[in-house]
Amino acid sequence: MDEQLFTVGLVIADRDEYVHVMKELGDNAEACDVMGLIGHTAVLSCNGHDIRVRTVCSGIGKVFSAVAATLLAEGCDLLINAGLSGGFGEAKKHDIVVGTTFVEHDFDLTPIGYKKAQKPGQNRPIVAARELNEDIIKKFPFVKAGAFVTGDCFVSSKEQHSFLEKEFNPIACDMESACVGYVAQLYDIPYVSIRMISDGADDGESKSYIETLNCDVADMWAKITFDWIRSL
Repeated sequence: MDEQLFTVGLVIADRDEYVHVMKELGDNAEACDVMGLIGHTAVLSCNGHDIRVRTVCSGIGKVFSAVAATLLAEGCDLLINAGLSGGFGEAKKHDIVVGTTFVEHDFDLTPIGYKKAQKPGQNRPIVAARELNEDIIKKFPFVKAGAFVTGDCFVSSKEQHSFLEKEFNPIACDMESACVGYVAQLYDIPYVSIRMISDGADDGESKSYIETLNCDVADMWAKITFDWIRSL
């Protein structure tokens, strides 16, 4: 396999979501063990050239996703996190959104003088590659963009929703994107996060999330992610 191929690393958290990635990779995907994690590699034909895609199913949460991203990052030219998210503001159920900035909303050193989500020594914000976000929106004009917040909890109460909305004004919340973005920053790799809104991150939204997992458009985020990769 040609090591000079443009290589995309794709981190997916949930096995129920990863099945859609498998469909997009097709029959030419090669299974690989990524330090015990499920992974695949495939070469896609894209506009007259080939792109290699390396994928890993990390498991849900910040630590798992950061580990998976680190394992993928070496040799990657672009790092992507994708899947489902809770929605805020203008983002409604089944909307596709891309993250512009990313914070860990559950990181809290405010008792010793830091701002909410501020980490000592982390002086640069975690941001997506703006030109790549712009390219996604140009090719898929229905996609919305905004801040993402990440934490090791499923946001499902009005109290949590109101706090995050007031504090960070996000468009989406999830459990991985900020951590994958931080790894991309460390490796100086362009980063994007493409998500589909599964629920309103509010009271009783766990039912809405499960409904989205099993709905007719449950794979839309994966289709758009791979359509965009093939357009590069």
